[in-house]
Amino acid sequence: MNTFRPGLILVLVCCALLVAAINGGRDAVTFSATLEDAAAETGKMSSIAGNGYVPRDASEVLQASHRKYLESCMLFQAGESERARDAFNAAVDLLLTPDWDAASSLHLNHFFQEMMQRIPGGQAGSPVDGSGPELFLLEISPSLGDEFDTARLADGGYGIPISVNRMVVRSLYYWLNDGGRFFADGLKRSGQYRPIIERIFREESVPLDLMYLAQVESLFKPTAFSRARAKGIWQFNTSTALQYGLCVAEDIDERSDPEKSTRAAARYLKDLYRAFGDWNLALAAYNWGGARVKRLMQETGVGDFWALARAGGGMPNETRNHVPLIHASIILAHNAEIFELPTELDPYVEYVEISVPRPVDLCEVARILDITVEEIRRLNPALTASRTPAGYPGFRLKIPAGSDVHLRERLATLAMMSEKYS
Repeated sequence: MNTFRPGLILVLVCCALLVAAINGGRDAVTFSATLEDAAAETGKMSSIAGNGYVPRDASEVLQASHRKYLESCMLFQAGESERARDAFNAAVDLLLTPDWDAASSLHLNHFFQEMMQRIPGGQAGSPVDGSGPELFLLEISPSLGDEFDTARLADGGYGIPISVNRMVVRSLYYWLNDGGRFFADGLKRSGQYRPIIERIFREESVPLDLMYLAQVESLFKPTAFSRARAKGIWQFNTSTALQYGLCVAEDIDERSDPEKSTRAAARYLKDLYRAFGDWNLALAAYNWGGARVKRLMQETGVGDFWALARAGGGMPNETRNHVPLIHASIILAHNAEIFELPTELDPYVEYVEISVPRPVDLCEVARILDITVEEIRRLNPALTASRTPAGYPGFRLKIPAGSDVHLRERLATLAMMSEKYS
């Protein structure tokens, strides 16, 4: 598996935050550079990039990155902020190439340290020398050095092995910028289902961090429906849903049942892990299909997801991005406070279940319980009709946990006596 050397990891996170700031416009620390400043302040960086002791391949990449950085300064000075941002992103991308040897890593680390030293600690909008425009606005947590250190990234107590490579860093960029609002919404929403997911994953012996597969699949929305006609928190297609015991019928679609679909997802993930012996390949198979992943492995002779993704060979971009996004989601969820993501999640809505052997109208249920039909539907997102399902004698309706016991008895009696739809 291709990963960065431990000494580079903190630097890479700084880069992720740096590019995040470029795109996001946050305002805590100013990275200031005018065209004149760039020439004066990057002497050390130029020296490192052109150092004859740097391995040839690394030297070429460092010099190319340095040229892109200077280009970004010039473009910003000319008022072309969009092109300046693109040039800076290109400079960073050049330095996020995997497979550096030890000597290259040292120079890469030094190059970035020089870059980081030129990030002053003033107020946003206040350039270092008091003249000229600021280049980028960058928000860095004061505790970054202590809280997000190398050891924590390398072994952050994750449930599966986590990589911090170029693809994962790109996914961090996305979640912290263009996808920031979506990530925050999904993370908050996860609180509604976390107790269910954690209980079932423990019962099925599935690593708990794999719950963030749902962050990538659906942002934890039970009613999410894709263009490929996959549905629910875990985005099951119909055939896989039926294979794992979920009911998909005219009046009920258990792909949207948080508890039952989570049980199915846990068992599906376990089966994929048994087939591949590797969680990354299992997650790729979850997205693309096990047969396709196996065929690509056989065609390329590659058995590592990261190498397989770089090899091409027909793997779709969706799958190539799928696993890195999950890794990035796990990293961010474990470090939500550092990245200023929500730490107060939506509360888990407790419920009780009553047996409904025959169909009952949801409006009548709502009237008896003195709640809205919308509340009934929110607790039972698998229901797709105005009544509980027909031909499903074992159906159990979820109602608020605080419902009066006498009302529950009335509802149970109604369900037993109802003949309207039988």
